[in-house]
Amino acid sequence: MPAVVEAHAQSRGALSGKVAVVAGGASGIGRTVANALARQGARVVIADFDSERMERTVEEILELGIADALALSTDVRSDASVRAMAGDAIKAMGQVDILINMAGVLLEGPLQRIKTSDWKWMLQTNLLGAVRTTTALMPHMMERRSGHIVNAVSADGPAPHDPLTVAYDAGHAALAAFTRSLAAELDGTGVNVSLYCTGSRGPRIGQNTRSRGVSRLLHRGEGDDVEEQSKPTDQLVDSLIDALHHPRFLVLAEPRR
Repeated sequence: MPAVVEAHAQSRGALSGKVAVVAGGASGIGRTVANALARQGARVVIADFDSERMERTVEEILELGIADALALSTDVRSDASVRAMAGDAIKAMGQVDILINMAGVLLEGPLQRIKTSDWKWMLQTNLLGAVRTTTALMPHMMERRSGHIVNAVSADGPAPHDPLTVAYDAGHAALAAFTRSLAAELDGTGVNVSLYCTGSRGPRIGQNTRSRGVSRLLHRGEGDDVEEQSKPTDQLVDSLIDALHHPRFLVLAEPRR
């Protein structure tokens, strides 16, 4: 059974009283978002499959002293795992007000080198993972007539240009289309929907990588720590936090130039 870990001080931030689930919140930009939410006073549920990094992120949140945190082991590729996460989060926290989908994997390489099994591996997380978490928590939000769902895509999802990430970008383009249709479906229900784009200088979403026909070290120096090198800055998620206060569909991590 999951247990809520209580912080040492009363939550007083702008999101005090809200509960946020961050799928993929144990590392990368998801971790940055989770910490930003906590600093706003939200109680945060980290839903991830990486137990070690998930517990570390919870500890970081608790050190802030203003928010509660809960770690729930979750595999977004599994219907049963996602349903269990949603039920446990609601039971432990009493409600879920915000769902942020940050789980992702990177698939790179020339199109002719990418197998169908690679596409399935990527889509199970980058597209269907968000579909699963959304459909698991959407009824709860609709019943309460309140909530906010945020799906994140990489810089190139809506407008790809890198031939080595055509599959990855196609998955995020599909997620963007799903998110726009979801916003139309939930219009008038009290549940807001946003599409968050990481920006042209932003990090890729996801730490796990499959490379076909290219070196895994293509985008980093040998021996570098992947997560530390691409560690997102707090400024990268400022617009996302602002969109939770002032709901809008398209949320850019950096302004258009």
